[in-house]
Amino acid sequence: ISVLSIVFVLVTQSYYSKQLDDAFGNDSASHSEKVKTEKATDKTSENSKDPAKNEWTFKNDVFSAGAMTYKLTKSEVLDSSEDGKKVLVIYADVTNNTDEEQDPSNIYMVMHAFQKTDTANKDLTPGMVKLDDNGNSPIQQQEDALNDKLLGKKTVPVAMVFTLENDNPVTVKFNNADFKTIGEKEYNV
Repeated sequence: ISVLSIVFVLVTQSYYSKQLDDAFGNDSASHSEKVKTEKATDKTSENSKDPAKNEWTFKNDVFSAGAMTYKLTKSEVLDSSEDGKKVLVIYADVTNNTDEEQDPSNIYMVMHAFQKTDTANKDLTPGMVKLDDNGNSPIQQQEDALNDKLLGKKTVPVAMVFTLENDNPVTVKFNNADFKTIGEKEYNV
C-alpha cells in the first residue's frame, strides 16, 4: 500500500505541475521533448519583439508596464459613494501593447496612492464615485473599460479611483514587476 501511495502521489504531482505550467505558460522538465521543441520554436520568433519583456518605466506621466502602457491624462476630486468622503479620480489612456487580451485593472497591484494623516502615511484603498439620482456613475464608461479585458493593440480611456482620508496631497507610486518603486507623482486635492 505504501508503494502504491508513493506512485499515486508522484503521478498526481506530475499532473498538477503540468496543469500549472500550462496555465502560466511555463516550460517544465516533466513535459515531453516534443512539447519543449515546439515551445522553443514559438518563443524564438516571439520573444525578440515581446512587449511584455520591455523594461517598466514611469516618465512624463506615462507608466510603461511591459504589456500595458498607461498615459495619465487628468485627475479630479469627486464625491465618494461613502457619505462625507471624497475620492481622487485619476484618468488615463491605457494601451495593450500585445496581441493577447489583457486586464487593465491589474494596475492596482503596481500603482498605490498614499496620503498623510496626523499619525500615518496611509495606503489609500480603491473607491467608488457617488452615483447620480438615477443610480448612474459619472465615470461608468472609464470604470467598465478598466475592468474589461482589453483586446490586443487597442487603447481605451480608464479611471482609477482612490478614497481620500483628508485634503492633504496624495503621492501615487508606480512599481515594477518586482514591486520596487520606479516613479511617483503628487496630486493636490
